[in-house]
Amino acid sequence: MTPNATDSSPALVAIDLGTSSFRAWLLDADGNALDSVQDDLGILKVPSGNFEAVFDDQLCPWFEKHGPLPALASGMIGSRQGWVEAPYVACPAGPKELADHLAVVRTSSSITLHIVPGMNYSDEGVPDVMRGEETQVAGAIADWQLSKVCVLPGTHSKWMLVRDGCIQQFKTFMTGELFSLLVEYSILGRLMEGREFDDAAFERGCRIVMESEGELLSQLFSARTLGLFEQLPLTGIHSYLSGLIICSEIREGLAKFPQLNEAQARPVKLIGDETLLRLYQRAFDLTKSKSELVKGHPVTWGLFEIARAASLIA
Repeated sequence: MTPNATDSSPALVAIDLGTSSFRAWLLDADGNALDSVQDDLGILKVPSGNFEAVFDDQLCPWFEKHGPLPALASGMIGSRQGWVEAPYVACPAGPKELADHLAVVRTSSSITLHIVPGMNYSDEGVPDVMRGEETQVAGAIADWQLSKVCVLPGTHSKWMLVRDGCIQQFKTFMTGELFSLLVEYSILGRLMEGREFDDAAFERGCRIVMESEGELLSQLFSARTLGLFEQLPLTGIHSYLSGLIICSEIREGLAKFPQLNEAQARPVKLIGDETLLRLYQRAFDLTKSKSELVKGHPVTWGLFEIARAASLIA
């Protein structure tokens, strides 16, 4: 840990513990990060599920130095495979509803950890869930009253409609996981040479989707045949497949959220890893849809806003 030079006093320990990584920030009363720590200790890598040992090892130096600060965590730490299962809050819900349903863990070292609940939404009787993304959105939205759509690309991409102070609905797309499986375990990956980004190949994949009637299952095989017949460089297959899958998600998302097709629609807010966001922004541009990147780590601001709504900090 490398403290930043500041005279501010710590007010909150904010934690994001997902499937593969552990991140924490020491925040002051204005939500600024005074210090941070990151480790490759997601819930699947915690030895014997001993979350308290990880908590103590990573964060005790802060508590020893600053006393029993309030601590708030989000992400898969609140899942059934996490430290304690936090409840799902049904849509519509915003920071206040999340704050009202925090799960509580009291550690043997007398530190109280609060865990942000996940969210659930039912679309025509089919349930959908998320954990962690709701906190990122809480940190990325300045005015919750304006209607907007947020997209969080990733292993399981999330599309959310925010309106009237709440997340009204959301939809999950298994985009990243499908892409990874096809690259690593399917015949489509056999001809791939390298994984450097090829913009022309990515655009070609996007345009095939845009010009079709929704035939992804048959389009996927073209990632092999175009290479076999030397109509696509083998070094471009990876980007071509990425374009096919990402643009398919975007087309489905645009159909699911018709608000984005209105003439006065606000740009989609893209939240997450900037490298991946750039691919999505490129695909949105090709579909002539407006998008804008959210910079920084909105999860810290989200945790800060939820902590304030829960009166954990003033």
